[in-house]
Amino acid sequence: MAQEFEREARAGLPTGTTAGQTNAPVQGIPSFKNFTRAWITGVGGDKDYHGKLTGYFDHIDEFLKSKVESPICRLHRPDFAGLAPFISAKGYSPTTVTLHLKILRQAFLSAQQQGFVLVSPIAPEDYILNSCPNRPKRLTILQIEHLINSTGVVDWRTMILFGFFFAMDLMEAANIKWSDVDFATKTVSWVGFTRGGQPLVVTMPMHPLAESHLIALKRITASEFVTPSLHGLSDTTLRAYFGRLVEISKLPSNSLRSGRNKNYSDLQFSSFKLSFAEELGHAGIFRLSRFLKSISAQELRTMIAKLPHLKLKPLPLLAAADGL
Repeated sequence: MAQEFEREARAGLPTGTTAGQTNAPVQGIPSFKNFTRAWITGVGGDKDYHGKLTGYFDHIDEFLKSKVESPICRLHRPDFAGLAPFISAKGYSPTTVTLHLKILRQAFLSAQQQGFVLVSPIAPEDYILNSCPNRPKRLTILQIEHLINSTGVVDWRTMILFGFFFAMDLMEAANIKWSDVDFATKTVSWVGFTRGGQPLVVTMPMHPLAESHLIALKRITASEFVTPSLHGLSDTTLRAYFGRLVEISKLPSNSLRSGRNKNYSDLQFSSFKLSFAEELGHAGIFRLSRFLKSISAQELRTMIAKLPHLKLKPLPLLAAADGL
């Protein structure tokens, strides 16, 4: 019987048991629900983590219905067909759906190690990989001009210039100090991070428009930070502020679902980086840092100097700085 179960499970076929036999107990084998709840208790972590895992299995139990009381050895691939769409229909993102499947597989692997099942019915190829979570859309030059001219807040004008002309991330732009700005070499340097979390020093040449803006700003500031009103704010707060700026500008944007009851606009601060990359001839922002590293300093300076010169409305404070 064990060999037959294994053959059917690996082939993805329904087992030979009838519907009436599905819930019949098997001596020494726990039910799916009993095993998964015991597994949660033994995986470690705190109460909140256990609560999250329980929530995931509650959704899986809802999908399986009466099968949750079946011996865990009698559940096979066909029993979980449609699980991913079922969870997705509840409003969860592909990333969260994948978490459900990964946790379910881990529980089955534990059951396999304990001799309760022959093979896990969930395989890595079943995972739903969210290849483009919260993907922003590229802003055209006219849209960038419209967005930057929709606010008279000097710090946000600086942030947008940092985003487009320097390809900075939101937090990077908000934390730039004047000590990072070198007017002699016409560069701005800061510490970024690789995808693996390793620190990486980035040095970018100034576009002429960004240079003139920073020169004027330097004349009137008393702070060590270039955008003092935004420095020290959390990523969440900065994103919320940027979202309001997009709303004020009335630029058309679409709402993206990226989590339960969480909507994100496709106009994000990283839209500037995407525009920067495409203006330089690099498709998208994937491996953008590697692309920039492959260019000589002089070639990069020339390419950035050729970026479009944005048409900006004069701001009284900056205009007054020219006369100081």
